[in-house]
Amino acid sequence: MTIKCLNHQRSHEFICYQCNSLMCSKCIITHGKDHPDHADKCEHIDDIKDSLSTLKLDDIIDTTTYTNNHINNDNNNNSDSDNNNNYHSQINNKLKSLWESLRSSTSIYQRLSTTEKEIKEHFEQLHQYLIIEEHKLQRDIINDKHSITNQIDNKVNRLKYLINIIMLFNKLNNNNDKYNCEGSIGSSDNKSVTDDTTSLYSTTTIMESITTSSSLQSFINHNNKTLFNEHLDLFNIDELLKQHYNDSTSILLDIIHKYNNQFNESTTITDNNSLLSSYKLTIKQPDFDQLNSIIEQSIKLDNIESTEPINTTKTNNNDNKQSYIFTTHSAKGATLINTSNNYSIEELQFDYEFAGTYSSMVSIGEYIYLFGGNTNEYKWIIISAKSKSIEHIGNIEGIKGDSHITVCYDGKDHIYLVNGANINNRIDRFNIRTMKFELYNQLPEEIGLQISSMIFKGSLYSVPYVQYQIFQFDLTNKKITGDQFDIRASSACHDNNGNFYILDMTNKRFVKYNVETNKQSILMPFLY
Repeated sequence: MTIKCLNHQRSHEFICYQCNSLMCSKCIITHGKDHPDHADKCEHIDDIKDSLSTLKLDDIIDTTTYTNNHINNDNNNNSDSDNNNNYHSQINNKLKSLWESLRSSTSIYQRLSTTEKEIKEHFEQLHQYLIIEEHKLQRDIINDKHSITNQIDNKVNRLKYLINIIMLFNKLNNNNDKYNCEGSIGSSDNKSVTDDTTSLYSTTTIMESITTSSSLQSFINHNNKTLFNEHLDLFNIDELLKQHYNDSTSILLDIIHKYNNQFNESTTITDNNSLLSSYKLTIKQPDFDQLNSIIEQSIKLDNIESTEPINTTKTNNNDNKQSYIFTTHSAKGATLINTSNNYSIEELQFDYEFAGTYSSMVSIGEYIYLFGGNTNEYKWIIISAKSKSIEHIGNIEGIKGDSHITVCYDGKDHIYLVNGANINNRIDRFNIRTMKFELYNQLPEEIGLQISSMIFKGSLYSVPYVQYQIFQFDLTNKKITGDQFDIRASSACHDNNGNFYILDMTNKRFVKYNVETNKQSILMPFLY
């Protein structure tokens, strides 16, 4: 590259970013006439140097993340900044543009990763459900197979002992015609003992040999190097001969007596095949088109405008299912309000005391789970909004029961139970699949009675009764933090999407509070 302009023999002073041309002071005039649309793309070297000398990389930020407050503050300071503004070269603009682009790409990538993870977790849940159902069906069969293998092991040991008695008898009587080594018990051309490997002595291998053997003799011949090897001195013949003074009759009676002692029918595993269950397996191939439709309806990924954040919407119900408001009475009974049908009201009668449960219920699909109560501290029930009846009543076991327990659902397998009227420092949980309770976490300090709890983005948020604060419990590291606000909650509910709706009787207002932004808005002031 030449240092000077070839046409005018002058030093280059200008650069056009549009066509990437270096120009002298005369060339720039001609270039401006020929390309008037490049005027704002050309810069003088002095302007570039001034801009670089005052460049502060700390000032290059992602302005797209500024809030309205930042913008307002910037507008208020515009008059001062305009007076002190330095010239910003194209390099400054490129740096700013690149940084904002990097921030944007990173943010999009992180949102995509979150969505990818949620898709994976959704199908892992379906897979886990199939595994659980598979294990349920296999459990009894596996237990029966285990019982049978124990029986087979015991019977093979008894058989091996008896065959060794016969082989010992043959040796003692030197009766090679009746039980010779060539074609009968323990026949083997090879005097060596086969290596004792796990596979050769496994129950599975033995059962395969039993299946392929047409008779006991063929089974013995097939295993004459392992189970029935004649060179495995099971009884230590030399020692027996000494003990019984070479009396073969005495030896024979002695080892039969020992066999009866060792394998006494009352002390060994008996043949209880008749006690094992019989099974008839019926397999009906599912309608895969229908199954595919159900799975497709359970999760959906839509392309949205690039300017919008990527969100995941989860639903447990089909769009055509109706919505209800379910509210219990202080004593027995409840009210079901159908919001999909002109807010029609239906009074329901239940033989269950609901006092002290207003924060202790959560809906999952058509079912409403309810825990504890003033007179039922150690009970929990499932109510079906479809059948409008109590489907299940169970006992709270493994954790402490209480009234005024605050509950929330994690969208997967667990309902979390927070505190109660008498318990002020616990978070326990209930598995909706196994229907088991478990102690989950004991809080480091008492946080009092809670009136509403919600799980949102990996944390459990809880609003206490008439305290000017809200608690956040991280479900990953199990740490709890508290944020102060000016709401004194008397009652509350939430939308499972980061918002609490709080009744503040002290300040006579109804407030919406977002746990992510910590912002609140008054929905309805009281008029009295």
